[in-house]
Amino acid sequence: MAKLNPRFATNALLLAAAFGVTGVSDALAQKKLSYDQAWAACKAQVDRTVAGDQQGPRATAGASCMQKYGYRLKKKI
Repeated sequence: MAKLNPRFATNALLLAAAFGVTGVSDALAQKKLSYDQAWAACKAQVDRTVAGDQQGPRATAGASCMQKYGYRLKKKI
């Protein structure tokens, strides 16, 4: 059975801690957009990327963009 080098284990733990700390600080630095701000950002993005005469792809792209910001569009029944 192979022995674990203590220097390797220490370096691995330090590297994992460094990535964990930077990930946490990035998550705390992000601020959640309001629904209206997210809608405006997604509308601008969809207007740039999807043609105006393609209603299905525009709705799908808009819904996925809103989901990226943490909002869900409800289906009409």
